[in-house]
Amino acid sequence: MCRRLQPQLAIESSSAFVEGQGLYILSGYTTDVRLTDQTIMLDLSVSWSTTGPKYKTLPTGPISNWFASALTADGQKWFALADGTGQVLDLHSNNDWSELFTYSGASTPGLGAATDPETGKIYIPFGYLMENGLRSMMIVDLKNNSYSTDNVNIPLFITNKYAITWNTQLKGLLYANPAGIFKYTPSTGWISFHSPPRLSASDGYCMVSSGSGSKVVLFGGSIKGQNFTTGEIFILDVKTLIWRKGISTAPENTRRSCACAISNDYFIAWGGQGRADSQIIAPKKLTVVYDLKADKWVSYYIAPTTTPTTTITATPNPSDSDAPTSTSTPSGSSSITGVIAGAICGGLAIGLFAGGIYEYRARKNRIKSSTSSSDNSVYMDTYANSSSDREDGMGNPNRRMETAQVGAFGSREEPQDPHVLISTNHYGDRYTTAGR
Repeated sequence: MCRRLQPQLAIESSSAFVEGQGLYILSGYTTDVRLTDQTIMLDLSVSWSTTGPKYKTLPTGPISNWFASALTADGQKWFALADGTGQVLDLHSNNDWSELFTYSGASTPGLGAATDPETGKIYIPFGYLMENGLRSMMIVDLKNNSYSTDNVNIPLFITNKYAITWNTQLKGLLYANPAGIFKYTPSTGWISFHSPPRLSASDGYCMVSSGSGSKVVLFGGSIKGQNFTTGEIFILDVKTLIWRKGISTAPENTRRSCACAISNDYFIAWGGQGRADSQIIAPKKLTVVYDLKADKWVSYYIAPTTTPTTTITATPNPSDSDAPTSTSTPSGSSSITGVIAGAICGGLAIGLFAGGIYEYRARKNRIKSSTSSSDNSVYMDTYANSSSDREDGMGNPNRRMETAQVGAFGSREEPQDPHVLISTNHYGDRYTTAGR
């Protein structure tokens, strides 16, 4: 079991996650603009409320901000590249971080990483400095603890300070920066991709893919030209390549540069900065959760009931000695019961009161008619439609399990790549990044 602890808020942490296992959060800086050595895992194998998520502390890793990290394809090792040093933590043994290599060209801040689950290679856009002074893709291979590059000049629109995720259905990484969203695969290079409509944020957003690859979520960020952050959330249906805009979070919970994950059709965002100016203001809630099926912000997370799916992605106190492991999660009934007991006691009390009234009426009807009552669904329907089922409200974890998938996005069967983008390199020569 995880020891209950309350970590300090961090901004521009490096993060990665395994669906149904954990969101791993490394360093960053605090509200007093001080780098923290905090290395934690937000536990995604158990259910919790947003007022009391469960964490594990991990061995202290690199101390920096806005740097690249990613998990291996099996979810058992955590790689980080900070200040030009590549390090790895074996999550199974929970020993200290081990240094793999040093590389002066990778010290640029604002890098991210994503792992190809088929090859196990980790891709870091803008991470490799070539001899001609231009940047290219750094490719890390932990099988032999080495790094290389694809030897292709990164187009001018590809810079540092981006969000990145690997999507299994698209078989490539998605990259987001102020210029838009782009896709990279080893075979095609860089191509333009569909961007969400009316995206307010210019940078500082997080982007993650679900374990199945069916969804991509883009959340938060800084609003260009203003000292504010956004709580906008966009969800991509990968099958149809259509974005839809979800419900923005409450104004006091907007944020930039947070850690995020998707697990069991819940989007989880942790930490981040509530304002984009020099005054560091923390969001009201350290952790917020969006139910992707019910299409709303909720006050709980329900863990999956099956073995965790490894999802490889990255975003830019007293310790527990147990290392996180990839094990089966609790049953759905016990997970939901734990959330109800720990987070919505008020709702349970109301339910017991209403249940008492219902039982009284049912007995009265049985006395009158000598037949069984057929109104077993009345209480659940009434509770599910209550106004308390909103962000910061009581919530009802049972309702989520009965809600159908939101949105019908058309009938296209396979993802289709948009046109290859043509750009110019540093010397003004035209080239395409596809068909190398």
